[in-house]
Amino acid sequence: MKKRLLSLIPAVMLIAMTAVTAGAAKTDLSDTGALREIGVVAADYDEVGSELTPAGDLPAAYSSADLGYVTAVRSQRYNTCWAYASTAVTEILMNQQGYDVGHFSTMHMNYWSANKDLGYGWNRSFTDGGFPYIALGYLTSFGVIPEEAFPDTSTQADYESITDPLSPYAYVNGVVYLQSKDRDTIKTAVMNYGAAVGNFHLNNADFLNFETYAYYCDTDEIATSNLNGHAVAIVGWDDDFAVENFNEEHRPTQNGAWLCKNSWGSNPVTGGYLWISYEDKHLFDTRFGPSYSITDFTVAEDDMQMKQSEVYGATYEFRKIEKLRADRMTFANVLDFSDGNNTIDKITFESTSEGSDYEIYYIPVDQNGVPSGNTTEWVLLYSGTVTHEGYVCCDLEDCFVPRKKGAIGITLHRSAANTLSIGVDEWLSSGARSIFVPQSDYGMSYLIGYDVEPTDLMAYYLDTEKDSIGGTFVIKALTSYTGAIGDVDGDGNMTIIDATYIQRYLAGLIELDARQINLADTDLDDSVTVIDCTRIQRILAGFHDE
Repeated sequence: MKKRLLSLIPAVMLIAMTAVTAGAAKTDLSDTGALREIGVVAADYDEVGSELTPAGDLPAAYSSADLGYVTAVRSQRYNTCWAYASTAVTEILMNQQGYDVGHFSTMHMNYWSANKDLGYGWNRSFTDGGFPYIALGYLTSFGVIPEEAFPDTSTQADYESITDPLSPYAYVNGVVYLQSKDRDTIKTAVMNYGAAVGNFHLNNADFLNFETYAYYCDTDEIATSNLNGHAVAIVGWDDDFAVENFNEEHRPTQNGAWLCKNSWGSNPVTGGYLWISYEDKHLFDTRFGPSYSITDFTVAEDDMQMKQSEVYGATYEFRKIEKLRADRMTFANVLDFSDGNNTIDKITFESTSEGSDYEIYYIPVDQNGVPSGNTTEWVLLYSGTVTHEGYVCCDLEDCFVPRKKGAIGITLHRSAANTLSIGVDEWLSSGARSIFVPQSDYGMSYLIGYDVEPTDLMAYYLDTEKDSIGGTFVIKALTSYTGAIGDVDGDGNMTIIDATYIQRYLAGLIELDARQINLADTDLDDSVTVIDCTRIQRILAGFHDE
């Protein structure tokens, strides 16, 4: 059984901003306590998540902590459990995959998402609670920063004093949203990826047994505005965890509980872990947003760079073209590869179109930066099937694209079970207050297949939604430096030998690999000709007429 997301934020409202009035598909969060002082903010999200099938019989008990994958328990500052849980699951996956990592910075994520009077981004203070999409946007845009580079004790002033961007230890490339109503899915995620982020309604006074640190909430009806969200990293389970371990006034009917890494520091009973009953009424409540696991990462190298048109990740699912009932649609972002970081290692896009086939294309752009609508000019980079809802990671294994502006297009095909869906960073609001404002602009994202010519996404929003704020598709390319243009032999210098390489290649005497061909195209016309050889010779002779 597959679930699909109708929209992350479903209703329609208007928002007034400075000199701008816009209408878009958003929920009015004014009655949800949005960004009040709780950890995870609840809102009326739609159900989201994929079911995972275990490879075999699941054990009655399992613990990533016992296997040594889990880093030490920390004590959260402010209402930032969402930051601690998201970095914890990243640490655990990397340790499970054989990397010996310590803690990653939570404060850098927190201050990055705090309002600094920029007029865009997340409108929150660093002591406010947050949405799960904050962490996912940060992790997939910037990766994880080592704790020692920006420790928990850092202040907002420390963040604002940073002059050069901090280098990530690793980039997060893949995320799976989990069908949290299916217990085997959560167990499978914990076994496959080491941990999963889960959110629940927290009320210690009534539902926590402090003698065992076992928690069970049996209150069925809680208004969204009264949900007190808390995020934890689920690292294991025990089917035989006894009901007697829970508060005697609030006990589940059957044994069984999740083992959760908490962020309240250590304690003499569990060392900082928390047991939550399988029957808890609000663990995995979809009003807290998706439960998820990190599925893919790349350890950063010095020459790596994330090419992206947005840095906040998906706040919404773009399904507005559904009325067309199109069999396929291409969603494209224009990226600039002219700095030489034109070797694409991985491409990530957000989608909930589980089961849909897709292709990834390099699409040339014209002098105005508009992607070509002529598909004969497109270059296929990758094809596959969306295997899960979330951030889909595609390993291109050193794919070279031209050293100039170009578009990365994701062509999604409608499946029998799903609609066409791609993540977009649209604005969010709470009454008259903006919660999130994107940095979207013309020339970033395009719809291809919606009209005769490629349609700028901002123009689409304005024409169809009367929305001048718009959004940007969530499509990211992790790149590395290909080499200096003209350095065909890869020795670090452009010499007459490089011109000779091109001559011999054109004469059919030698073969050049994809990287060499990319560097031999000195005039950036997407072909290697005698002109490229001549250009190197003229540069070496001091005729800088290029």
